Amino acid sequence: MVPLVAVTSLRRKLSVSAAVGLFLVPGCHAVEQELPYAEPVRSSPEHLAGMEARTVSVTADDSVVSYRYPRLGGGHPLTVEVRTAMAARQTAFLEELSGDGTPELHQDTAILAASPEVVGARLTATASSDGNETFEASTLWYDADSGEVLPWTSLFRDEEAIEQLHLTLAGVLEKDYNLPEQQLPGLLGEVASGERTASEGGASGDGSGGGTGGEADEGSASLDLSDPEQAREAAERWRGSPLGDVAFSTAGGLAVRMDPDEVPGAGRLSEVLVPVEAADVEELLSELGYQARNAALNGGGLPDDEGGLSAQGHTLDCRRLKCVALTFDDGPGEHTDQLLDSLAEYDAHATFYVLGSLVREFPEPLERMAEEGHELGNHTWKHGDLAQMSADEVRKDIERTNEAVREVTGSVPPTIRPPYGSLNGTVRRAVDQPLVLWDVDTLDWKSRDTDEVSAQALDNTVPGSVVLFHDIHETSVKAVPDVLAGLHRQGYHFVTVTDIFGYQEMEPGGVYTDAQLS
Repeated sequence: MVPLVAVTSLRRKLSVSAAVGLFLVPGCHAVEQELPYAEPVRSSPEHLAGMEARTVSVTADDSVVSYRYPRLGGGHPLTVEVRTAMAARQTAFLEELSGDGTPELHQDTAILAASPEVVGARLTATASSDGNETFEASTLWYDADSGEVLPWTSLFRDEEAIEQLHLTLAGVLEKDYNLPEQQLPGLLGEVASGERTASEGGASGDGSGGGTGGEADEGSASLDLSDPEQAREAAERWRGSPLGDVAFSTAGGLAVRMDPDEVPGAGRLSEVLVPVEAADVEELLSELGYQARNAALNGGGLPDDEGGLSAQGHTLDCRRLKCVALTFDDGPGEHTDQLLDSLAEYDAHATFYVLGSLVREFPEPLERMAEEGHELGNHTWKHGDLAQMSADEVRKDIERTNEAVREVTGSVPPTIRPPYGSLNGTVRRAVDQPLVLWDVDTLDWKSRDTDEVSAQALDNTVPGSVVLFHDIHETSVKAVPDVLAGLHRQGYHFVTVTDIFGYQEMEPGGVYTDAQLS
């Protein structure tokens, strides 16, 4: 892995040594050439104030996946966007498995800038299968002023500035890397040759490009990159640009990563970091770009109270993912610890609807649930039928269970599951929490058959499902490893009930069965 470099001040006096590479000249021996080199500002999340990193690794029979993402706390938009992007990439990887060998996908995050005004993150994904390896990288920028997570295009003044940077990069490659214009890769070659210009809309999303000369196509006018939606549209128009993997350099300019295969003169390097001098960048940055550069060189992180790391919040946007909420009723019990072990193997978060009467009997499993990121729900004190109670009886039962859970974990359950799914208007008006049912019933209480329970879950789960199990039955707990393996293989992510309904406003007394998007 390339070392992560943290730099704190532009005023630091630097003498960046040129990288020495080998290049081959037809008919000649290999000769040495000094190449320009940009030292990028890249930091590990845990090395910056106000954030930390969370690393997850899941080893299954047919694959290995891992990822590391920054935690800024409290459902921070950048944490949500980074982790959601990684989750989507993981799903695509698992859905494409051929069944041969043990493919691996490893994703990581480096911080490119960090201050109260802006945070930049670099996402990388390395996939290996059958001896072949692929690498992808992209960058995201959180703008505190708008609260938006933005693409790389938002760092620049306009599309003319983006075009100018492509020309500058092309010039560096031609002059210092001995790469003729006709060999310039992708967009660099197209911009250098005049095939694509900012006035013609940059790169088209389908890779078809624009024509030479003539008027721009309808709708291809230069975009306002200060507008988040137009910045995202510009990122699509310039898809494939090397500026998609850009960092600020320690010298105050840009460090643009390129694949060594695209730059033959670079020699045997793991990555080519092409420099753009600070003077060539100065008039091309947007206001956010100037803030990002200052954060990269002088930021050093977030204030200790800015990240709010003690506040977890949601970290996945389940509207864009294959999420499933596994729920377990009637516990805790003697098999709950075994269940927690199985869930931990997949970093799976579940929701446990516990009976208040069992909380004091089994406090350790509850403490472990809370510590490992699971969610506790209220399943009444002793499995009473709420629809047969008066409003006052409902309130007392729910409050008694809430208090029992709070005494052990420090938190009140955010949702209620009525036993038997039984409720009425009196119940809905009496409670201060949402009521959560299910759309997939494994019927584990009835069959007590491990294979049948896992088949019910695997055959009926769809994105947004809430699946019902009971962790008091050993047969149900034994079914969970197969359920986890099967759904993981299909690219599902295991989340809590409030995670899966996170995009909705869950109302007290509201009834929720699933989060399927129609």
